[in-house]
Amino acid sequence: MTQGNLQELDNFCSGHLIVNKHRKITFCNAYICNLSDKTEAQLVESSISEYISKASNIFIDSYIYPLLINESEVQEVQITWIGDNGQKIPVVANIKLGQQGESYWSLYMCANRDKLHSELLKANEKLEQQSQALFDLATTDPLTGLLNRRELQAQVNKVIYQVTRTLSTFALLSIDVDFFKKVNDTYGHQKGDLVLTSIAEMFTQELRANDILARVGGEEFVILLQDVDVEQALKLSEKIRTMIETTSIDDINITVSIGLVVTRKLEEVDFDMLLKLSDDALYNAKNTGRNKTCLASH
Repeated sequence: MTQGNLQELDNFCSGHLIVNKHRKITFCNAYICNLSDKTEAQLVESSISEYISKASNIFIDSYIYPLLINESEVQEVQITWIGDNGQKIPVVANIKLGQQGESYWSLYMCANRDKLHSELLKANEKLEQQSQALFDLATTDPLTGLLNRRELQAQVNKVIYQVTRTLSTFALLSIDVDFFKKVNDTYGHQKGDLVLTSIAEMFTQELRANDILARVGGEEFVILLQDVDVEQALKLSEKIRTMIETTSIDDINITVSIGLVVTRKLEEVDFDMLLKLSDDALYNAKNTGRNKTCLASH
């Protein structure tokens, strides 16, 4: 390439470099001079590594040059050029390896490309947030933040599958706030909501990490206790019931009734059957005085 041809490269809207096998710049056009805010005389004979970020130099040593040895050319690799006063400028480069170890670089700034990439990342992040929000809406109760009935069923089905494999047992508690309508009628729905959220917090405090808690109706809750027998389930149920009975919520005293069913090893069960059994026990508790736990027989 003649000197006249090289000067013509000053008219290109892209940067062009020739780098020898010692990685020193032997030629650069005006675009590179402007990018670096230096003259051609200042750039020629200097190491190209001085004008590339530390991370990009590592990338070049570990990826680009090994690839050039095998394929003689790499295209559209993104590196960071160091401009005036240490300014970091993202550029896209095509690099070709010559027969004597020299390399021919063509590059251009990719500010718009980076902007598009950044916008895509933001859009993806927003979609993930919207997806999580939709998932929360579909699976949780908006007042208490507990699981809703649909998600409870999905979680219980997983537990049933697990206990069938491990030959373990679990308990299902159906819980209903006694005379909750009177709370709403006497104190208003805002206080009623406070009662429900306070109860949900008290339940949560008493449960283990692998237990499951859901709000399945207005003042109805369901708790699933994993790996418990009848005695353990009754003990925890009574602890919960007593805690509610003895705790005043903004000067409002309430009680709860609880229906309890505990599975047996090797027993075939499904969610609907267990829920019906615990509901039947709950109605028994309500019909025989409330503020008690009744165990389902099956």
